[in-house]
Amino acid sequence: MTRSTLAPRRIQPARCIRPHRRANVRASSSSSSSSSSSSSSANHPANHHHLLRRLVATTLLSLAVASGLVVPSSTALVDPVVVDTSSALSLEDQRIADVYKKVDLSVATIFDATVAGQLAGTGAKQEGNGSGIVYDTRGTVVTNYHVLAKAVDAVGVPKAVQSKTPVARVVVTVDAATRRQVALPAYVVGADKARDLLVLRCLTPDDVVKFFPARFGNSSEMRVGSTVLSLGSPFGFEHSMTKGIISAKNRGFQSYTDSTISGAFQIDAATNPGNSGGPVVDLDGEVMAVNTAIFTNTGVSSRIGFAIPSNSVSKVVDEILEFGEVRRASLGIKPAADNVKNSLNVQDGVLIQSVDKGGPSDGKLSGISRGVGGIVPGDVIVKIDGKDVRNIFDLSQRLEARQIGDTVDVTVAAGGTSKVVQVVLAKE
Repeated sequence: MTRSTLAPRRIQPARCIRPHRRANVRASSSSSSSSSSSSSSANHPANHHHLLRRLVATTLLSLAVASGLVVPSSTALVDPVVVDTSSALSLEDQRIADVYKKVDLSVATIFDATVAGQLAGTGAKQEGNGSGIVYDTRGTVVTNYHVLAKAVDAVGVPKAVQSKTPVARVVVTVDAATRRQVALPAYVVGADKARDLLVLRCLTPDDVVKFFPARFGNSSEMRVGSTVLSLGSPFGFEHSMTKGIISAKNRGFQSYTDSTISGAFQIDAATNPGNSGGPVVDLDGEVMAVNTAIFTNTGVSSRIGFAIPSNSVSKVVDEILEFGEVRRASLGIKPAADNVKNSLNVQDGVLIQSVDKGGPSDGKLSGISRGVGGIVPGDVIVKIDGKDVRNIFDLSQRLEARQIGDTVDVTVAAGGTSKVVQVVLAKE
């Protein structure tokens, strides 16, 4: 049944069309053909069918050219080519992919060198403590202090800097073409525990050709709503990237080093343990912040992350590399804790707990004291150079922008009155 019915239906059309195509070609190219034979050939039914097909094809092609679906060709008619663009990246996605390819060269994964590489008896790979950013071609890497706090605190920052004993293994990319990585020992160059920042230097063997430092941008140019990309090693998964926006600026938070950090970016790009110390970059691939902390009740991302702006990070790292320490301006006071402030019914401003003896504010500002009637609140700082100070975060941000030796106008409130005192800032 199949051979007698289906086979002829498939073959027959080809047998009818091909002989007449060959006859037409010979007729049009032969000089000895008579007008009668040409007329006879033109009037043949198969030729009418052929001419009709060409007319239809030409009409369809003209419509396709007019609509821009195909480009006209000076050669023979061809079937239009349909391009499948379903898997192509959008312009934005392509830009993000290009940024990742470039910035990933500058992202390091950091391990505590004092911890064994594998869990004893299990063969399980140790997760990275955190992430880092290659800062220069000498192998300087910046990360968060808390990433290696256990190792550094065990010996102390001064001794760690002086001894140059490796406290970390830093995995970095050393070849852009092959993406080859090496794990290098690294020692402490300096630290700013108050800002949860640590600067390391990799010890480089001969086979390391070069490092790929990140480009730090001007974080003051970032706006709420700006798109950012977060790179690092969450839970030890290296070379990871997430996307989000800057949700807010000038946030204050309590870091893992129990210090108060102000002026931070709040971002909604997914941030998890292991991202600490990694870069937050803009769509030009410039580092705009360093991932530092997350707000969470579960220990994993709630899409509320805090990152230290690049301007603050660059200032700290540059001072450490130049002076071996951070030279931060200070009023020479100790702010009172929130519970003390609340117990004394102080709503706004920074209540002074104590004033450093011999410091820049000694004799000018007053801390909490005991009187005949009990505890006497100290001065409350409400403005610096005319700018409001509502809390410790505001105070930290106001001083962050000043240099040692600068004179600032400090407005304080006490006993229902206020006064302005000039203080020359000293080294913290």
